[in-house]
Amino acid sequence: MIDRMNRVEKMIMKEVAWILYKETSDPRISTITITRVEMTRDLKMAKVFCSFLEEEEQKRELLKGLKNASSFIRTQLARRVSIKFVPRISFREDVLDKKTRDIDNIFDKINKEKNT
Repeated sequence: MIDRMNRVEKMIMKEVAWILYKETSDPRISTITITRVEMTRDLKMAKVFCSFLEEEEQKRELLKGLKNASSFIRTQLARRVSIKFVPRISFREDVLDKKTRDIDNIFDKINKEKNT
């Protein structure tokens, strides 16, 4: 079951990214990176985690836009994949990605100070 869930998550991630980049007309979406997808056990809900380059207020606006586009994305997804149920999609900011970048920046600073 877990293997199937992982395969569906990867497929959803790939297809949602394609739909966002190729089939939507909002130019702001080009700054979004899909980092991961988490499915519920019944495969009826997909949490799509995104990384943004924008500032905090712009991120909120992008998340609102993604929420509004989720039904369009789900419709397009239904045309592209053949699974029994097309999951409902919710978009979320990937804070793990931000924390990882923050830690990487700290290590970079430490290395620079160490080499100086």
